[in-house]
Amino acid sequence: MNRRTLMQRNRELVDFEIDPPTGKVRVIDVASDDMAASLGLAQQNRNRVLTVLVERRALSAMRKDKDVVLAAFGAKSPVDLALMGHGLSLSDQFWYRTPGSAERWEDVNFFDNGWDPSFGEAILLGDYTRLAGCSPDVPEATTPGHAVKAWERNDDGIYLVKAAEYPDGAELVGAKLGSDLCALLFGEGCYVPLDVVERFGRPCSVSPLMLGRGEELADGNRLCAMADMWESPIQVGGGITTEACDALIDAYTAIGVADASAHVAGRACFSCLSLLLDFNPGNVGAIRKFDSDVWRAAPIFDYDGSFGFPFKGVSISYLCENPLLVELLCAHHFSFLKSSWDWSWYDSRALDGFEDAIMGAYAFCRSLPPTFAELITRLFVAQRDYVNKVASGEWA
Repeated sequence: MNRRTLMQRNRELVDFEIDPPTGKVRVIDVASDDMAASLGLAQQNRNRVLTVLVERRALSAMRKDKDVVLAAFGAKSPVDLALMGHGLSLSDQFWYRTPGSAERWEDVNFFDNGWDPSFGEAILLGDYTRLAGCSPDVPEATTPGHAVKAWERNDDGIYLVKAAEYPDGAELVGAKLGSDLCALLFGEGCYVPLDVVERFGRPCSVSPLMLGRGEELADGNRLCAMADMWESPIQVGGGITTEACDALIDAYTAIGVADASAHVAGRACFSCLSLLLDFNPGNVGAIRKFDSDVWRAAPIFDYDGSFGFPFKGVSISYLCENPLLVELLCAHHFSFLKSSWDWSWYDSRALDGFEDAIMGAYAFCRSLPPTFAELITRLFVAQRDYVNKVASGEWA
């Protein structure tokens, strides 16, 4: 067992022991009940909640290159890799301090200090032999998600770079369309913009860090813990549903987020229009400034799977050959909106002509069947009609 102190900047929050191979945590001592409440650490659930928090601040078990990254450092698990450094992240103000250490936040955090860029470069190059000479104290070691990704800092700020899986970056086209759709629906500040670029000879998406230096993100798990909503549909993950959206409204309302219904309606609307079925605790959350109790809903920032096929285990070619089946599946999966949610922000005219953008964006993707763009466009038009009817109150 390894012992650490969970820090929030320079405040000691929780002393705990952790088993690196399993990631299981045992809370030893909590600085104060108020601090524990800010993490959602109820007395009866402290070990469980902290275990989830530590697990989320490490490489995802589903990350495609997880095993080779862990092997390069001799790490027994993603949590073990995070513990080789300070467990620092670009999503919050937490870190791990070893017993007896006098280190301070100002000395170690990634917002003010640099990190070893060769870690991310090795990942994007696909040359994992380079990791042997890298420091494990990097933001990549605490970034969840399944995609191959890295952080980069330049004169303009900090950016998250995700590598494409398709040789021509076809899935990034859908992600870029998702970002463009959000720009039309919500405007600046309500979504994280995404662009498609080339890094080390391969197509990648790039998005700016959505947090300011003095801000932190509470993901869906922590959000539910703070709202005292155990076993919530938000935590179950999987496909987006009416129940999950209602639970998200309740969680936001419980911690004081303004316009919770409008925000969730917007997120649900985006999912319906972009055919994005995925809904998990990692792609929803709330943001606050450090030392503030005022939370706001996190913007939409995860576009993986947008304008593609959300049906796992079924090939794209099969679905393109069976368009009527796809239309039935979409009608089934994406008919969960409620007119009772706040739709005062919605302007149906903003989406006029977006079907042409879809056709044009996919025109150069040689790895996809020739009927793919037409099918996705037809599905978008059908979903737009559905959203318009729900938002206007025509459909209850």
